[in-house]
Amino acid sequence: MQNSHFSRAFLMPFMLLLMIFVVSGCGDKEPAQRKAFMDFLQSRILDKPVLAVPQLTQAQIKEFGDYSKDYAIITGFHHQMNIELDSSLVPVFAGMNGVNSVNNLLDQRDDLKKMADSSANWKEKIVLLKTQADTQHAALRQPNDLKKVYDLAYEKTISKPAAVTEQVFDLLPQVLNLIVAKADFIKSQGKNVTITGNRLQFANQKQLDKYNAIQQQLVPLNAQLMQLSRQMQQMVR
Repeated sequence: MQNSHFSRAFLMPFMLLLMIFVVSGCGDKEPAQRKAFMDFLQSRILDKPVLAVPQLTQAQIKEFGDYSKDYAIITGFHHQMNIELDSSLVPVFAGMNGVNSVNNLLDQRDDLKKMADSSANWKEKIVLLKTQADTQHAALRQPNDLKKVYDLAYEKTISKPAAVTEQVFDLLPQVLNLIVAKADFIKSQGKNVTITGNRLQFANQKQLDKYNAIQQQLVPLNAQLMQLSRQMQQMVR
């Protein structure tokens, strides 16, 4: 009995010591995983002149360990963003680009009006996606060295694209409604306006001034919208 008691008393601290070594051995992977993840963020996102959000390979997921879940916040945001843009902006810009004559504008007036009404709610979806990503970002507990790199990558891949997209969705309803207003004004003139391709000839100066007033609002807003949309196409992939 004494020998048995001695054996158990001797083995218990030895087993605890062994467990500590085992746990410590598992934890030793973290620095390598963190460094690999930081190198990836730096070389594949921050050092690139244009925005790209590459999908991780299975080898990279294994190499980054749990940090691959941190990266999933970024890829998840872009996946949902692309779905929203494909269902909203793509058909709208296709419709706008299809307006290549005055008569074509008049024919598509109702479709453009529907787009204008729908586009008023599109910004809310982007704001929600950004809010969800921000909540996940804030919940991360990262070492300081990784946090500095990750925060920069988050700014480039989520914060800036979301801000540009929100600006696009602010402008889009205004532009579409002005295009509709232009179509309505032309149609209201009846025989007092002559349409030749893309050219309009009004019966008097007062009518021309009213048309030009719409154009003066539309042209700079449309130019701003096109500039932002080009930025967004470079940012959201």
